[in-house]
Formats: sequence, structure tokens, C-alpha cells
Amino acid sequence: MFYRPLGRSGVDVSAISLGTVELGRAYGIPAPGAAVQPDEEGAARVILGAIDRGVNLIDTSPVYGDSEERIGRTLGPRRPKVLLATKARIEPGRSGGAVRGKLRASLERSLVALRTDYVDLLQVQNATPESLALDEPIEEIRTLRDEGKTRFLGASVYGPEAAEFALGLGTFDALQIAYSVLDQRPADRVLPAAAGRGVGILIRSVLLKGALTSRGDQLPIPLERVRDRSRAFRRLVAERFGIGREARVAIRFALARREVSSVLVGVSSLNEMEEDLASLDEADLPADFLESARELRIDDPDLIDPRLWPST
Repeated sequence: MFYRPLGRSGVDVSAISLGTVELGRAYGIPAPGAAVQPDEEGAARVILGAIDRGVNLIDTSPVYGDSEERIGRTLGPRRPKVLLATKARIEPGRSGGAVRGKLRASLERSLVALRTDYVDLLQVQNATPESLALDEPIEEIRTLRDEGKTRFLGASVYGPEAAEFALGLGTFDALQIAYSVLDQRPADRVLPAAAGRGVGILIRSVLLKGALTSRGDQLPIPLERVRDRSRAFRRLVAERFGIGREARVAIRFALARREVSSVLVGVSSLNEMEEDLASLDEADLPADFLESARELRIDDPDLIDPRLWPST
């Protein structure tokens, strides 16, 4: 394992971090015959196995099923060894006091579930320019930080516009964004701007919810372009690195950007975790391969934002 700075925070994070949505609920394009979610013992093996292998950041959320509870029951004395990141929503349309109260109550529930007095990173979930423009919730998360309930503040966003707005506030120590071979939009302005402001970058969805694996063949006709680019990516990977190396290459593609602090990987078994971690033992991707991969880019949000996909 190697580590990178989380922006200006003063802490270093493992190049690969553990995303836990799959430990709490079904997620992604299902593989035929695969279990959609590990049981309690399986989830504990993933969490503890990741820590034993050098992972020091675990990302969760109240909307990830029972992910927070499973983490809390598992960590015990290992809590000081990891950076815990969770999320809370800002709900526009409520009065300022109600928004502040909802944020605080959300974090308090997360602390109980996680069995800890504080989190290391509190992220505004699904942050938009509209929600981040509200003064009172931003003041509230700063207050929560000042009270010691979180060490750092972040925002989890969709799309470059929301990311750029969040960066412009000067409030956040880290941003969580989607970035992959298909969704390379953050490379244009977001990543350079984050580096310039000392904001750490956590990357999610390097496999685009599984679309960059063989599961991409299950995508419906409206996502035909995504399916075709997925096949092109898999051919490219197979020709250079062998069959079944998509996850490793997708992780290395994201880490090729020096602005990236860590890549979040979502796994449902320790074997999957070990496969992802194996990517760190391999050489950097060759420049000509990176250039070929960059040509697979898609900029249409309807195709690269899974929230906008039609039901499969």
C-alpha cells in the first residue's frame, strides 16, 4: 500500500479506500448468480481484511443500508487506525433551523451506529449548487467540526458543475467525485482546481457501477454507447494486460492523476478486495495505453450518470 495526502488536511490516505455501499445493500449491475450482499460475517472479513492490508479510510453513509451499523460492530479497538467518512444531506426547501437540525440529527445517528464520538470526514451527500448555496447548513457543518464531531468537511457531488461550485466555497477539505475511463469530465477543470486549492479528491465509480466489466453487456439498448465503449475498454485491457484485469486497470487509470488522493472501491468479498489491492503492485499504465483509454471518454450525463439510467 502507498499513501497520498488528503489535500491540505495534514493526513495521508491509502491509495485505495473501502467504499461500503455493497456491504449494506444491493448495488450495481448484478453478476449472474452472485450474492447481492455479504452476510454479517462476510462484511466483517472485508472490513478487517482491508485494514490489515493497509487501507486506512472507510467511506459510508446513512443511506447505505446497514453499512454504518456493520462498521460500528466490527471496528471496536481498531477505530483509531482508520479514517471514518460518512455523509449527511442538505434538504433545500426547509427552513434554516430545520435544515440545521436535520444535519445534526443525521450525524448524531451516524455516530451512534458507528459506535464512535466523531468521524474524520463529514461529507454533504449529493451536494448541488442549490443546496450548497444555503448559508445555514454550511454554518452548521462548520459548527459540527468546531464541536469535534468531525475533523474535516467534504462534499460528495455529481458532475463538474457541482464540484466547481463546492470548490469555490473554500469550506471543504475533500471532494468525492465520479471519475472513470468513460467519465473523464473532472480532468478538464475540477482536478486542477482542487489541487490548486489544496482540496483532497476521493474517486468513486471507477467501474461505472460495474458497466466497465462484463456486466456492461447487460445494459439496455438506450445505453448502447456505454455498452460499446465498455467492450472497447475490455478489449484494450485484454490485449495489453490479459483477460479479467478491468478493475485493476480502472483503478490505475484514476491513480494516474496525481491530484487524486484515493480511489474508493466497493466490494462484497475479501477476494474482491485483494484483487483491487493487487493493482497497486503493478507498474504505472504506459503513456500510449492512457492515451488510447482517454479516447473512450463520454461526456453525455444521461449516459455516464447511473442515476439517469433507465431501469434494466
